[in-house]
Amino acid sequence: MYDVPDELVVEADGAIRIVTFNRPEDRNPASTAMLFGLTRLARSLAEDQAVRAVILTGAGKAFSAGGDFQHLVRTSQDPDVARETLDNGRAFIKSMLDLPVPVIAAVNGAAVGFGATIAALSDIVLMAGSAFFAEPHVNVGLVLGDGISITWPFLMAMNKAKELIFTGDRIHAADAVACGLANRAVPLDQLMPEALDLARRIAQQPRSALEGSKAILNMYPKAMMDSILEATIARQFAQTQGPDHGRIVQDLIDRQKRSQQ
Repeated sequence: MYDVPDELVVEADGAIRIVTFNRPEDRNPASTAMLFGLTRLARSLAEDQAVRAVILTGAGKAFSAGGDFQHLVRTSQDPDVARETLDNGRAFIKSMLDLPVPVIAAVNGAAVGFGATIAALSDIVLMAGSAFFAEPHVNVGLVLGDGISITWPFLMAMNKAKELIFTGDRIHAADAVACGLANRAVPLDQLMPEALDLARRIAQQPRSALEGSKAILNMYPKAMMDSILEATIARQFAQTQGPDHGRIVQDLIDRQKRSQQ
């Protein structure tokens, strides 16, 4: 149906496309293949006139629980890989904001780093009661994630966003709803049925009015792309090659080697 890597599964339910992050054994990390595949997919979905709504979810117990270890190592050791990754990040954020149809994030479990970012870029966020968000970039020696920088301070109070970003603390479903990061929390076994029901209701709306409304509303985060997003990407690139991030990544490499002995 679409050109996607094995880490992504796309299913059709009438005019709805269900996109599943599909590395459940590793908690659906944001690998290089997944990151670049999602950008291609978002563009393809935008061009597919049969699509009226999109649902994002994760296979297994996690939505997407952070960055892939090998991808993290490559970006810290190779400036070209880091630059390509950040350029793709910019393209992905733009493609998500330009996607004309509504995107519903059905957050079934941990949504960490990239997982929190893609949920924040979605139009509607439903969370399982046991799910949580976390933004740990500062913990690994990097500035906040590029998508987080233009969404979290817009969705919730700035001081709350700062607390979560500075500490990397988790914010669980009930608190995420209370502060504006999610629309509502539902029991896990009702998450996908509720997401599908909502997507079907939205898909029945007049297409031009729906797409026009989304385009107008997304002018708010898009207005911040040229300044805030570019500043975030510039600082991220500098810090992927910086001593703090390099030391933390090396500690992770050493820890993994010891665990394999």
